[in-house]
Amino acid sequence: MVKHSQLEKTAMTIEELRRQVDDYFDREEFLNALKCSIELMSRHTDEVTFDDIFKKGLCHFKLEEDAEAIGCFNKALEREPDNVMALTNKGICLFNLNRMSEAFAIFNRAIKINPNVFPPWHYMGLHYLKTYLMTGDLVAMIKMVNCYRQVVGMAPDFGGFTIHDPINEADYSIDRFLELHKNVQDIPVDMLTTL
Repeated sequence: MVKHSQLEKTAMTIEELRRQVDDYFDREEFLNALKCSIELMSRHTDEVTFDDIFKKGLCHFKLEEDAEAIGCFNKALEREPDNVMALTNKGICLFNLNRMSEAFAIFNRAIKINPNVFPPWHYMGLHYLKTYLMTGDLVAMIKMVNCYRQVVGMAPDFGGFTIHDPINEADYSIDRFLELHKNVQDIPVDMLTTL
């Protein structure tokens, strides 16, 4: 395997660079993956694909460079506007930057394309949980419970995720929390996806 420091000395094909990006990414060496991704895009501008741009965005995301990741996801979405994973990752970056109205708009768009992808529901649930904890707003709690019902319905293993319930002053798994709040009314999905 060619080391990144040798890239300048060796003319790698685009496929070799893609393998290099994937190898580094799989080993969680995100900075090296990003460097190779940048090299790939600068050397092979005419051959850059959606996947190349998306992977570069994921590298920025893993390095907690949310603004840069959003830029990459935006470029990827220019090529595939309805790609749910690019939308979801852009929404998560917006969420991380506390740009909630933008994040919810993106999550809503992703859910309209494919309502069976759970990360948008999870992040909206986190927002409602935060709102509920900060304000005691019962509507936020109801929305949070409903979001996590969606999540657990799609990804049953996610039920082990732990949240703090301030009413009972305890930490619970999502499964247990939903069981404790089973009497909370179901509300229409469109009410969950708006702030």
